[in-house]
Amino acid sequence: MACKPSLCGLALTLTLAAGLCAAAPATNRFGCEEPLRLAFHDSDLFYRDGQGIDADLLAELQLRSGCSFEASVRPREEIWKALAAGELDMATGGTLNAERRRQAFFLPYAYVREKLIVPLRLAAQVRTLGDVQQMPGARLGVIAGHQHGVYIESMLRILGATGRVQEYPDEAAAFGALFDGRIEALVGHEQNLFGSARDPDSRKQYRVFDVAEASALVHGLMLSRRHFSPAQSAEWQRLMDGLRLDGSLARIVHRNASPEAAADLLDSSNHRNVME
Repeated sequence: MACKPSLCGLALTLTLAAGLCAAAPATNRFGCEEPLRLAFHDSDLFYRDGQGIDADLLAELQLRSGCSFEASVRPREEIWKALAAGELDMATGGTLNAERRRQAFFLPYAYVREKLIVPLRLAAQVRTLGDVQQMPGARLGVIAGHQHGVYIESMLRILGATGRVQEYPDEAAAFGALFDGRIEALVGHEQNLFGSARDPDSRKQYRVFDVAEASALVHGLMLSRRHFSPAQSAEWQRLMDGLRLDGSLARIVHRNASPEAAADLLDSSNHRNVME
């Protein structure tokens, strides 16, 4: 039965309004009415040239949330300043301390145990951070803006007091310094050594030692408190939980890391949040 023009117009208006109301909660729910400004940091383990764990994680989150992103690649130190200033909405691969928890919500997805990487020629002398301290003039390289946990941070303060800690903006610069002999040791992940020294013969010139006193650090997605509400953060956490429970997160990690590294990254049994 035909309806009167006025009633048909009202029905069309209500239909459009209902559609808009259905779409609006989806974006409000995740806080993405506008494209979200997100930053990666370069890392052979997590993100390099549009590929890696973080790239695949973002693609899956975009698919499940319906949000769009404006992504950039920045040094770690710059990322934290931008999150605190409200110039970024999200960042991947973050580690926590007390100040950062005040600036951002934290959604964990990987557990990274850092190692001590040294040239083969020094491997007999330098196997621990204590050995670095005991070797006169030995310099230790780290990535600026990265939190390492109580044990490593304590040693960095001791070495830093005598100018023996060299900070680098990213892993490419840090490994370049190690390869050129400008530092005697580097705090990092062995998977990044494999990415930076792609020639197997070159990798044989370095040794990787476990820093037994250091627990694995939790890496997570950071959501700026300047942009997201606690309720919106909880919605993102539910998405992350879904990725973990249905096996998607494990598949992403195994797709981008060696079997041994993937097992470590997914192992939540030996970690701690950094809150110093």
